[in-house]
Amino acid sequence: MEIRNKSILLPILALGVGAVIYLAMKDRSSPVKGGGNSGKPTQSESVIAPDDKVHPTYAGSASCKECHEKAYAGWEKSNHGLAERNVRMDMDEKAFSPKQTLVHGKDTSETFVDAAGLVKVLTRGLDNQRHEYPIVRIIGNNPLRQFLVPAPGNRLQTCDVSYDPKKNELFDVYGNEERNPGDWGAWTGQGMNWNAMCAACHNTRLRKNYDPQTDTYHTAMAEMTVGCEACHGPMKDHVDWQKKKPLVDPPKDPTIRKFSKDQMLDTCGACHARRGELTGDLIPGELFSDHFSLTVTNETDTYHPDGQVRDENYEYTSFLSSRMHHVGIRCVDCHDPHTGKRLLDGNALCMKCHGGGTQPPAPFIIPTQHGHHKQDSKGNDCTGCHMPITTYMQRHPRHDHGFTIPNPQLTIDFGIPNACNRCHNDKDTDWALKSSKEWYGDRLLRPSHTRAILIAQARRGDDSAREGLIGMLKTEQIPAWKATACHLLARWVMDPEVTRVLLDQFYQSSPLVREAAVRTLVYQTRQENTTVINAIKSLLDDPSRSVRIAAAWALVPTLDLNSRAGKELVHMLDLNSDQPTGRMQLSQFAFLRGDAASAIKQIRKAILWDPNSPPFHHDLAIMLSTTGDTPGAIKALQDAIRLDPREAEYRYKLALALNETGDIAKSAAALEKTVELDPTRARAWYNLGLARSGMNQPNEAVAALVKAESADPTDAAIPYARATVLARIGRRDEAISAANRALQLRRDFPEAFQLIQSLSR
Repeated sequence: MEIRNKSILLPILALGVGAVIYLAMKDRSSPVKGGGNSGKPTQSESVIAPDDKVHPTYAGSASCKECHEKAYAGWEKSNHGLAERNVRMDMDEKAFSPKQTLVHGKDTSETFVDAAGLVKVLTRGLDNQRHEYPIVRIIGNNPLRQFLVPAPGNRLQTCDVSYDPKKNELFDVYGNEERNPGDWGAWTGQGMNWNAMCAACHNTRLRKNYDPQTDTYHTAMAEMTVGCEACHGPMKDHVDWQKKKPLVDPPKDPTIRKFSKDQMLDTCGACHARRGELTGDLIPGELFSDHFSLTVTNETDTYHPDGQVRDENYEYTSFLSSRMHHVGIRCVDCHDPHTGKRLLDGNALCMKCHGGGTQPPAPFIIPTQHGHHKQDSKGNDCTGCHMPITTYMQRHPRHDHGFTIPNPQLTIDFGIPNACNRCHNDKDTDWALKSSKEWYGDRLLRPSHTRAILIAQARRGDDSAREGLIGMLKTEQIPAWKATACHLLARWVMDPEVTRVLLDQFYQSSPLVREAAVRTLVYQTRQENTTVINAIKSLLDDPSRSVRIAAAWALVPTLDLNSRAGKELVHMLDLNSDQPTGRMQLSQFAFLRGDAASAIKQIRKAILWDPNSPPFHHDLAIMLSTTGDTPGAIKALQDAIRLDPREAEYRYKLALALNETGDIAKSAAALEKTVELDPTRARAWYNLGLARSGMNQPNEAVAALVKAESADPTDAAIPYARATVLARIGRRDEAISAANRALQLRRDFPEAFQLIQSLSR
């Protein structure tokens, strides 16, 4: 047993808006195994143009007003128009004067105007002491506004003390959640850093410009707030042409760029999505997949199994997962792009299609008959059932855009919320299910219901889900759900049939599906499966940047970093090096490129920035183990377990590390805890059997090995180990039977054959 027998170096999914994926080390001069370029790559200037070439092509929103007065008027007072701004006393006076006080937990904060006329917040800072901080900007408008405070390194930090303009009161954006100074997610931490987490979506053509050498930012933007050109792209050439055009018979304006509805959707998705940054420079009109890696419903709890939002996921993924998107509905079919408001109130918007409209064809619905609620009741509102609200940041209610169908049976079976009980919170789920069955009967058992069950079962590790997920890849029409199936098949990725069906996804038209398949097959590339590696190599020239970068990460150990995909990966890695998850990927990149020392340095940086993230300590343990520092690895794993005592993987790795020290008793105890937390872990049962045998507990060893074989009946090493223990205690016939079982599973097993011969004599 050794801790190095299972690699951690697998793909990391995007964690949120502004969050990071695939981060790598700054010094990439370590040797490359198996070929490729071993030197430091050419810096990736070719990926995006420098600020001074881009920002001068923007004219600013004010230049649009003269010709587009109506659109400008709608935008100017919208949440987009007021997404970020300097403090304005005509709008903000009530938040500061007279002094406002917030009691949150055991603490108290205040906002006020000082003697010099500056607006400030008095709150607890990084040193856990109360300080006065100047407020230099406001982000957000309705239903909440947050305050930006200057910090070292040209940072702006988003204060936890926030303002509700409707109620005219301060509130804590964390609610009752306690975040302490030094935590990544505390307002002084990098999780609330404006430059990395907020600025890109609250401004126009933002460049974060983080310098990892000095740990400073030089953030720049074309215009503060979400201006006209945040959606229309740079328009200075258009403004200049309009000023110079002939007054009589002017020719057609060559500077006008008209976007399709899909291009508009991709531009909306840039900010209304949970995603990872690939370029740090969205250009309106370009493909979402060329700038972001989208988080979809996957093996995590980020989304509920039916696709309903759980974490703060925004709207884009849910909408891509919906039938509405699949039949051609887009953002501008329901929302005015300048005000952001709905085009019609109440059910009238839905009835555009479901009231007999034909663009696109949709089931005809009479709301009172369909929903079984009275005309003027809340329950008769289409969005109440099919777009349930979740409130984020304590004050921001958001409609789910998955257009899901409420089914209380899924609540009973898997804890998936249903819209019936969200509204009727005084009733139990059995009541909701009874009513639903009376109204809809078998119509509840839709394909989406079956899909939700399958996803929930796959998350639980139910082997029966494997066939269903393979079936999803063959029959599912919506690419977002195909991508979900790809991610969930990771548990079975070493299965040849699963490998084949994932390789087939490389030919899908959706980059979302191709990227998901590559991410899952990374497990195979780390096992040096040449068939998979060669197939992924072809995707280094994929039309989509998100796919190219996923392929580059899969091939990191031998990747030519000066290739197009290599440069794009390098750019993305550098772009996101200002977050602890970024340093985690810096560490993984270094480790895969053969530089363990740099890998350890980077993961320690991640821990420094976020000491409360168990995976960082786990990765550190793996890397220390490879350098022979077993005591350090044990300490790191103990830290991971302290932070997440229910994670079986950490207990298992601790057992392997303890075994390396020769402490079999402690190793066995850790393995016992592992299988208690996860009884399906065959290798843990197997190693527990070996440990018990080494402790001269043969009967207990046999019992553990029987459990191991039950968990994985395909591993020949397990029945062989059982045969050796049985032979040692004189149970000859059982030993021969177990050894024969090992030979059935693996014909080329000379040790099993020799054991049978020995016992037969």
